[in-house]
Amino acid sequence: MTGVAVHLDGLRRTFGAVHALDNLDLSIKPGEFVALLGPSGCGKTTALRVLAGLEDADDGRVLVGGKDVTALPANRRDMGMVFQAYSLFPHLDALNNVEFGLKLRGRKKAAGRAQEMLDLVGIGSFGRRYPHQLSGGQQQRVALARALAIEPQVLLLDEPLSALDAKVRVQLRDEIRRIQTEVGTTTLFVTHDQEEALAVADRVGVMRGGRLEQLAPPAEIYLQPATPFVADFVGLSNRLPGTVDGDAVEVLGTRLPLISPAAAGPSVTALVRPESVEVRPDPDGNGKVLTSSFLGPTSKVTVTVGEVLVVAQVTSGLLSELPAGAPVQVTLRPVPVALED
Repeated sequence: MTGVAVHLDGLRRTFGAVHALDNLDLSIKPGEFVALLGPSGCGKTTALRVLAGLEDADDGRVLVGGKDVTALPANRRDMGMVFQAYSLFPHLDALNNVEFGLKLRGRKKAAGRAQEMLDLVGIGSFGRRYPHQLSGGQQQRVALARALAIEPQVLLLDEPLSALDAKVRVQLRDEIRRIQTEVGTTTLFVTHDQEEALAVADRVGVMRGGRLEQLAPPAEIYLQPATPFVADFVGLSNRLPGTVDGDAVEVLGTRLPLISPAAAGPSVTALVRPESVEVRPDPDGNGKVLTSSFLGPTSKVTVTVGEVLVVAQVTSGLLSELPAGAPVQVTLRPVPVALED
């Protein structure tokens, strides 16, 4: 299967006074996996629903493979969709759930294709089980198999993993990425989970107020956020007082380069990632450990430096050297930072 290009061109959608989509432009390359990420109400699900034909735009166009499909109903857009709720037919077993769309399209050998898809998603032996006999992760695999069975031009995933427990969510997100890479379907994935978006997507789009703040590969989104909103929303950040000095900001005695030029005055708040904070025991240090939290391979240490609260991410092997009340030296790695709006 070869993916197609998707373009959302100047989409607008309002609900009363709320601008769910505000002149949204988004281009997805053939076979690309794009994730939309953002806070509740940012417009990410509305964008997906407009693309699917489940929601009408007030203005703008939807193009798929160079064809304008804006006026086409959902059943003529050749798209597969996996919802947050699995939406399986309870009276049909897994095999027949997957066959359903194929039969509607008059496809021959629907059973063979359905079994092939169940094999692809890793539950080929569960074809005769009904939804109530399957776990949540298995039901979501059936929903994914059903969406893929019709060989859609575009695969749409609307927070498909949010109802699953953490371990199953990680397993299934990796499986979705493997299958998408293998099949090559152009995919739009909507999620509120930052780790999920960064882990699976070729590019991540961060939305705010119905617009894209940034669309870039995951590493660029995290390390080179285009706006203070992206820097603050993706990952965790300390808000530390600083002073702008040309193309850098002075924070806790360290000169940090700015991701973008500062339009603010000299006194600012810098957004510094916890992993950019270094903490080491020092009886003459500039800080004191307040609390620490064990998180597995890494741990979180909260330190006070004068009146400033700083959170650092450290390897858990250092925790024994950083008990509450211990004097420490806090330094910052000179990595580029953004400033708070």
